Amino acid sequence: MSFELSKDIRLAAPDQAVLETEDFDFDPIAFADSGGCELIVRDDANGHWEARWDDNQIEMRPRNAIMDVLWRGNRLTLAVAKKNECGRNWFVVGRDIVLCEQFFAAVCKWNSDGENAICVFDEGYFERDEELREEIKERKLEQMVLDPTIRQRLMQEVLEFFVQKEWYVAQGLPWKRGVILHGPPGNGKTQTIRALINEANVSTIYVRSLLAYRMSPEQSIKRIYARAREMAPCIVVMEDLDSMLMDRYRSYFLNELDGMRTLEGVMTIVTTNHLEKLDVAIRDRPSRFDVKIEFPNPNAEMRAAYLGGPLFLTKLKPEFATEVVKRTGDLSFAGLQEFVRASVARHMRVMDLRKALSLTLDEMVGVKSTKESRGKKKKKSGSK
Repeated sequence: MSFELSKDIRLAAPDQAVLETEDFDFDPIAFADSGGCELIVRDDANGHWEARWDDNQIEMRPRNAIMDVLWRGNRLTLAVAKKNECGRNWFVVGRDIVLCEQFFAAVCKWNSDGENAICVFDEGYFERDEELREEIKERKLEQMVLDPTIRQRLMQEVLEFFVQKEWYVAQGLPWKRGVILHGPPGNGKTQTIRALINEANVSTIYVRSLLAYRMSPEQSIKRIYARAREMAPCIVVMEDLDSMLMDRYRSYFLNELDGMRTLEGVMTIVTTNHLEKLDVAIRDRPSRFDVKIEFPNPNAEMRAAYLGGPLFLTKLKPEFATEVVKRTGDLSFAGLQEFVRASVARHMRVMDLRKALSLTLDEMVGVKSTKESRGKKKKKSGSK
């Protein structure tokens, strides 16, 4: 199909240059949405568009269409054909090949290399995520319910890193850093990363997966860190590293961190719910991940701060508010959030906040007791 389309285009425009690509970095629609160019769908062509439901709204994408492009005072033509479920063939048609290449490069650079951009790496390709940048633009560490010691370490050892280049150079040290955020799930590791990305205000590569079609994990790792060097200063984020990084390509990842090629200005931030599962070469080897910050379940003071706003515990009698804080002692922030949701929903029915809180607490204790009793029964039946 691609070959036949190429022949048809050359027959229709024999005096024009044609550049063909299926590169996922080439996303002229997103580029146009950002104001980089203007796209005009040709009325004289049989445009074939498909609808997708994305983020609670309809998104229209071209399946087969022809568009005129206005870019930097130049006019080009774009033809697109969806070849299968894995991608599209784009044909850039212009007065000469240099103009076509310049437009192609501008779109790809914007998509994957923009200043302070957030680029998501998935299935072997980078895609600029303007929606995520917009979503996190108000996130601040000072607004999060964090232990003061953790907040201070994040500011000193993560955020200040990006303004310390001269100090590192003066000391003869490589200007790079590895950070591990660890602890039980649901205690704010992901939300903390979002705040750090916003406040650091540098380019970010968020790695969703190392697996890709027609690309090995080793090639993915190589491509990620090659791009990080180009974008530096830059943050590379890998969540749940213990499940993302398999044994057969762990050594390749370690070599990228401190091998022959330097990572000047690159910070790698990883998360794990199980620090003990990480290989000792990642967890304990100096110069790879020297900063390890634990996110434990919140203490009584932090639970009171978290619950005080949404559930108005400050309006309850002190002794009952204290009881609520005490009885939620084994909950993570995510668990507290679910407790808030369940209590507020129950409050809408009983119209009594204290009763709603009590019922929810009793229900939580009942579930926990049932699980514990089941565990004891299993242990007893298997004992000798």
